[in-house]
Amino acid sequence: MKSAIKLLITWCKAFVQQSKLQVKFNNRGGRLGQKAYLLNPQYIEVGYNCRIKEGYRIECYDNFAGVRLFPKLILEDGVIIGFNFTCLVADKVSIGKDTILASNVSIISENHGTNPESETPYHAQPLHTAPVLIGQGCWIGQNVSILPGVTIGDKCVIGSNSVVTKDIASYSLAVGCPARTIKTYDFTLHKWIKSHEKYHRTE
Repeated sequence: MKSAIKLLITWCKAFVQQSKLQVKFNNRGGRLGQKAYLLNPQYIEVGYNCRIKEGYRIECYDNFAGVRLFPKLILEDGVIIGFNFTCLVADKVSIGKDTILASNVSIISENHGTNPESETPYHAQPLHTAPVLIGQGCWIGQNVSILPGVTIGDKCVIGSNSVVTKDIASYSLAVGCPARTIKTYDFTLHKWIKSHEKYHRTE
């Protein structure tokens, strides 16, 4: 009986949180999918005409292992996010205007402590956090993972299945695990240039 009551209370809290975030989306002309898990939506700022499809998991941690944290998720105007989005927010996470994310993208701004000498298991060790900043007009491909401390510049393209562990400069195309820049956009030639070619091009 107690477990059933606890489950009901948990469901009610999740419903209230979902409703609060739905209001933010509706007031700004956006669309929020269902079938989701949401924790602490008060730390989420939503711009106009944002969309998140079904199956998202957004968790904002303001306290972990007795340590106060300062999460903030910012979705600027026109952000579009595909199915099964995962975002773990224990620091600032910002997604720039008109950026689009394909399905199964993960953005992580925290990591558990991994001190093997501690008697505390990894899952209960204090979190290490770092902001994740994604610029405007980016295209993040399917199954991409973006890890703590990464800044991705404006108008970048991140290829499917990439794991982004380091900063990516604006107007770059990056792929791989870990992701590396393979092309940058040349505004003089008006086309994408392979990274090794730009150093050998004659003027």
